[in-house]
Amino acid sequence: MQTKQRHGKTGIRLIAAITALILLALPAAWAAAADETVKAIEFAGIGNTLSMYVDEKQQISAVAELSGGTYKDVTFEAVWSTSNSSVVQVDKGLLTAKASGYADITVKYASASKTMRVTVTHEYDKVEIASSGGGPINSTLELELGDDLELKLLAYKNGSSSDVTDDAEWSTSNEAVARVEGGKVELSAPGSVTISARYKGRTDSVKLNVTSPYESLALAPDELIEFRYGDAGVQLTATAALKNGGSEDVTEKADWLSADTSVATVQNGLVKPAGVGTTTVRAEYLGVHAQVTVVVRPAYAALRLSEDKPLHLLLGSDPVPLQAFAANHPDEPEDDVTALAEWKSSNVYAVTVADGVVTAKEEGKARITASYKGRTVGIEVTVYPYIRSIEIDKESIDAFEDGEGTLPKVTGESLAGASIDVSGLAEWTSANTDVVTVEDGKWFARGLGETVLTARVGTRTAQVKITVQEEPLALLSDTEELTVVAGKSIPLPDVRLILKNGNTVEDIESKLEWTTSSPNILVAGNELKGLLTGRYTLTATYLGKKLTFRVTVEQEIVRLEASPASIELNPGKSKSIKVTGYYKNGKSVTLSNKVVWTSSNPSVVSVSGSKVKAAAAGQASVVTEYQGIPLIVQVSVVPKLTKLTASVKSLELAPGAAEQVRLTAVFDKTEEADVTSLAAWTSSNERVAVVSGGQIKALAQGTATIKASYGGKTVSIRVKVK
Repeated sequence: MQTKQRHGKTGIRLIAAITALILLALPAAWAAAADETVKAIEFAGIGNTLSMYVDEKQQISAVAELSGGTYKDVTFEAVWSTSNSSVVQVDKGLLTAKASGYADITVKYASASKTMRVTVTHEYDKVEIASSGGGPINSTLELELGDDLELKLLAYKNGSSSDVTDDAEWSTSNEAVARVEGGKVELSAPGSVTISARYKGRTDSVKLNVTSPYESLALAPDELIEFRYGDAGVQLTATAALKNGGSEDVTEKADWLSADTSVATVQNGLVKPAGVGTTTVRAEYLGVHAQVTVVVRPAYAALRLSEDKPLHLLLGSDPVPLQAFAANHPDEPEDDVTALAEWKSSNVYAVTVADGVVTAKEEGKARITASYKGRTVGIEVTVYPYIRSIEIDKESIDAFEDGEGTLPKVTGESLAGASIDVSGLAEWTSANTDVVTVEDGKWFARGLGETVLTARVGTRTAQVKITVQEEPLALLSDTEELTVVAGKSIPLPDVRLILKNGNTVEDIESKLEWTTSSPNILVAGNELKGLLTGRYTLTATYLGKKLTFRVTVEQEIVRLEASPASIELNPGKSKSIKVTGYYKNGKSVTLSNKVVWTSSNPSVVSVSGSKVKAAAAGQASVVTEYQGIPLIVQVSVVPKLTKLTASVKSLELAPGAAEQVRLTAVFDKTEEADVTSLAAWTSSNERVAVVSGGQIKALAQGTATIKASYGGKTVSIRVKVK
């Protein structure tokens, strides 16, 4: 090693020891010196220069000198920086040499800073990849799959070499072609790849051209392999053709792979069907490969059960036998495969199955499946508890001729007193099939009249009356839109039924079925309750006919406000009223187009929408309400003021004298009125003259202008005091 000031592993240990000695020598007052003034900062045990090798790391420490003669290790508190991070990087005093050159490392703490220069060089002149024996190799190697290759890395310095294979960093440009670890190269596939080795900032590489010793690989058989589920396997043979001629059976040497082992498996070329579907089987050996498609079909075209609808069983009921039938052609007889099929229950706690016999064990649900040679079919089974009694959720059913409907819900009471939906268990019959028949969970109206439908669950029965009447035409209501306050309820709208014969049925409220577009509105009894604000729909259904209402759920209004609060109009004039509603949270909403106004005196004031129109002189109130909150606006209709005149236009008065002036208003050009006491009187100079109620009093010599204002008009009187 050269005698320059350098720090390798020995240097790191030396600096660490020096730093430890310095820290041990510092007084205990260190801990209490945090608030002292920083006088200077130094690198512990290091001068202002440092030499490093490429790829070398070195931790240095910084010590701050504080006022009072105390010291503090600030290595991890200080701010570190480098002038050239491509040469030297620094992180909390840890130096990492990246490339040859130099960089200035600065440490700063409080107002003090210190800089050192770090020079980076290569420890070795060069590195070279060599053969396993240490001899030189070509820059490009020609290899075949199956060849062994082991490389070494030699580091040279001053003409001498060192084996650094184990310490070097080895890498490959393409792991699919070749992998490398500790100089040992594993060839994987044909192609070109570069193997590189790095040590102490020096690198070398070698290019490998990898080929296969084989031209191709052939499988026999090489055409589509077809199975029926349950068939025996097929043996494949893999033959590799050598580039120099000849061939080799590599069946046992090759790597075999099935793309989908759930369809087919392969081992040493033996392909076995595993399930229905399509997959590929592939053989690979030293860079050559071949594949073949495998299809596994069911042994039968179809598999069915003797029951195709869900089973509903009551605890204690007799086991239900199921049969499984397999078929290949519509003109061929089915095969009864009940005994051959594999039967399973998804929930053996509730339902068991053996050779197709289904037995109810406990309340619950299960899916029973039968599988046979690639086909699977299943059926849902529900087991109900023991039932004390049953009831139907409707007292009566209204129907119309040729109509149909779903049979009502049947509820049973369990031994524990719980209410259970046993509709699936119910067996229905009609007392008069000329009026109504029952089939597949539905009733069908056949003729006008009445009959009784009976539901039977085990030994329990319940009945419902059904009436078949004339066919309905439509449902009607006088209301189309509903508004409800969130959290409150309103009555359901009135609905009537119109029959095709023209008759009207009024009293059908109890027979209507109400549904909503959202759970945010709720029908409870005869009321509609709003839960969350928004726009929704409410639908009434009866005898197959539907009527839909638009529903708005809004926040509660706590106060209404009209603008203007009162109105004065001339005959023939109009004015709009703005209505504002206020919520509990203080926010407001404009309701002008949602309220309906009425007039207390239509001969004086009429209302259309939000507009008030004056008809004749007089007084009236316009009234509205929203969410039950009343709102009243007083309206005064007064004649139109066309002219305002004073009894005098000018006056000359002596100081102390007074004069009464009369003010006359002319309405609609014909009607007059004395408005002296109603007008607003002002003086332009109250030191000269003052006015009150039309009486002008002179005070001192000068001039003043007296003004009278009424109904938007103004007259002036000039007063001169001598």
